[in-house]
Amino acid sequence: MSLDFLLTNFNTITLTIWLLFFSIVVVRLTRPQILKNVSYGLLATIATGIHLLYGILATWGQYVVWGKSEFTRILLSSALSPEVPFPYLLEWMRPFFVGTHGYFAFYSFQNFFLSTVALLVITGLFYLFLITRSRYRAYNFREGDIMLIVLAMLISGWPGVVVLLPIGLISAVIFSIVARIFYGIERIPLAPTFLFSAPIALLFTVKILTELNLYQLLKL
Repeated sequence: MSLDFLLTNFNTITLTIWLLFFSIVVVRLTRPQILKNVSYGLLATIATGIHLLYGILATWGQYVVWGKSEFTRILLSSALSPEVPFPYLLEWMRPFFVGTHGYFAFYSFQNFFLSTVALLVITGLFYLFLITRSRYRAYNFREGDIMLIVLAMLISGWPGVVVLLPIGLISAVIFSIVARIFYGIERIPLAPTFLFSAPIALLFTVKILTELNLYQLLKL
C-alpha cells in the first residue's frame, strides 16, 4: 500500500476503522459471551487511543506533504508569528509554539488535536453528569450503560457528539413511547439508543450542522 494512497484516502480509512470499532462494540453489547474478557472501559481506552493516533498520523502526513514543496518546507521550520490568531481560551498555550517548528506545531494542534481535546472534555463532563445522576436514579442505568454512552460519544467524534446528544435523547423518548404503547414496557435502557445513534452522528454530522448553519461555528 503506497504512501500516496494512504494520504489520499486517510479520512476514508479513518471512517472505516470507526465503523469497524462500532461493530465490535455492538458485538460486545449483543453477544457479550464472544468478547467476555473485553470491558467497556478497555474499549473506551482504545477509542481514545484511536483519536490520538489519528492526530499523530495526520501530523506525520502533513509533515510529509509540506516537505515535498520548497515553499511549504519553509513553514515546517518557521516560528509562530504573534499575528497568528489564537483561540482566546487557549491563549495561555502560545508560549509552547514559540521557536523553530512553532507554526507547524500550532497548525497540527489546531487541525488534528484540538477537536480531540474538545471531545474528551465534553465526554468527561457528561460522564461525571451521568455518574452523579446514577447515584440518585440508579434504576435508570444498567451495569455498563454509562460506559456505553461514553463509547457512543467517542465514536461520534467532534463535532459529531453535538449531534449525538439530541438524537440519542429524542430516539430514547420515541422508543420509550412506542414500547409503552405497543408492548407494555415501562422503561427501556438509554444507552443502546445512544450507541445506535452514533453512526448517524459519525456519517451525517457535517450535513446536519451545515443545514443548521452551525458547522463552521463548531468545526475545530
